[in-house]
Amino acid sequence: MSTFRNAQGQAHPTRTNTLLLGVICVLVLIVTMQIWLLAAALNTSLEGLESLKWPAFWSSLVLFASGAALLRYLPLPIRLPLRREVRESFPNAALARRTLGISAVSLALAFAVWFMWSAIPVRLNEAGFGLTRQQLFWLTSTPVILGSILRIPYGFIVSTFGSRRSYAAVTLLLLLPCLATAFAVKNPATPYWILLACAALTGIAGANFATSMGVINLWFPKQAQGTALGINGLGNLGVTIAQFTIPLVIGFSLLGADAPSAATSRPIHLENAALIWIPFILICAAAIWFGTRDYPAQPRTFASQLAAGRRLHTWVLAFLYFLTFGCFVAMGASLPLIIKEVFAKAPGGAPSPLLFAPWAAAIATVMRPLGGWLADKFGAGLITSISVGTMALGGFSLSAFLQPQAFAGFFAVILVICAAAGLGNGSVFKIIPLVLPGEAGAAIGIVSCVGALGGFAPPLLLGWTMDHFGSPAWAYTSMALFALVCLVVNGWFYLRRTSSTHC
Repeated sequence: MSTFRNAQGQAHPTRTNTLLLGVICVLVLIVTMQIWLLAAALNTSLEGLESLKWPAFWSSLVLFASGAALLRYLPLPIRLPLRREVRESFPNAALARRTLGISAVSLALAFAVWFMWSAIPVRLNEAGFGLTRQQLFWLTSTPVILGSILRIPYGFIVSTFGSRRSYAAVTLLLLLPCLATAFAVKNPATPYWILLACAALTGIAGANFATSMGVINLWFPKQAQGTALGINGLGNLGVTIAQFTIPLVIGFSLLGADAPSAATSRPIHLENAALIWIPFILICAAAIWFGTRDYPAQPRTFASQLAAGRRLHTWVLAFLYFLTFGCFVAMGASLPLIIKEVFAKAPGGAPSPLLFAPWAAAIATVMRPLGGWLADKFGAGLITSISVGTMALGGFSLSAFLQPQAFAGFFAVILVICAAAGLGNGSVFKIIPLVLPGEAGAAIGIVSCVGALGGFAPPLLLGWTMDHFGSPAWAYTSMALFALVCLVVNGWFYLRRTSSTHC
């Protein structure tokens, strides 16, 4: 321990409290100035005044780093120690790990189906559909609705019908949106309301998340649940898989004759974006049925699981997950259109939306198991605070990178935000079985439902601000302010040492 720490540990309590008060006052001042500077950067970004924008942005980063450095001078009792693990028996380790592997792959497939409507709208008008910008944003947002609402019953069925039967059934149901979408997008004369209905039906794929996480939560002991749920969350890579795969497969025919593009003579086969997943759906359903078993537990009725909806922490965690997972969903769904609309006049040519957008979802997915592992080791409350705080800073910072020539900076900040969101996704799910141990399955359904709804509003808000202000700056700033509120909520319930649910 340093000389400073030894002296601080022996200091009179009044002196220590005075130090605490002084450090907090300085941190509050730094945060206030940072928000002011970022507001200045936002204002100049919208008005096109370059003289103040960059000095304000870099000054904000310097102030943030200074505030982080001051944290070491806080009194020792506030600093969180390495958490002690409570070991539980793990008799079915081999079966649990096999179930985890099959579940992660099947979840990736479900996310690929769910997010196929994030890549399809980018090419709809080229294929002959005459849709407005707002109609396209609605198509990217609509799958979130059903995928969110169904997560509640999808979370309940695991404890009612068994893990194997539940997961196999919901995986087979993915055939419905794939077939419906394939036939809808094949004909440019298809009415918009049918396209919207197909996008909404695709939401059932997003509900698979609650079933998958409920299955994994049953099979792993508490000391490994954060890591296991985080690894299962690698299924979010399905977003990246869809956004990389769809542009490749729509260039050749899998079904029917060629349909020429409205913009070029090359054919566009948007139906392939849905048909490509059908054989994998059948393979994954078979793997679940023959490769896993129902968890040996007494079945529970839906009514008994509804008690989770009466728990305060179910809704507190849903509020936090609304931010972290909602950010992941919103970025995956809307980023291709944002890149296409905002950076169309970038020097050297517009960046390809379907080339860059998948990386945002990929980094969020890769960070999710790291968030779960760090939560196991250092506490979920601490990791969630780091995640949410970084998202707030990144949201404010995006306003400095919304000019056509600033795509590199914009994309770098997006990657930082998505990495922080992935970290938070893993740590929030670690909290669920800790504070709601007897109702974790049902709570997962509710929390994941609200979290997925967090991906519905941002794309619409982005489209609205672009239509009215010509820039998504105010939408990103609103998201950053919401992240600050989440930072306070998490600090009160899960980071504060005197809280009964400190974790």
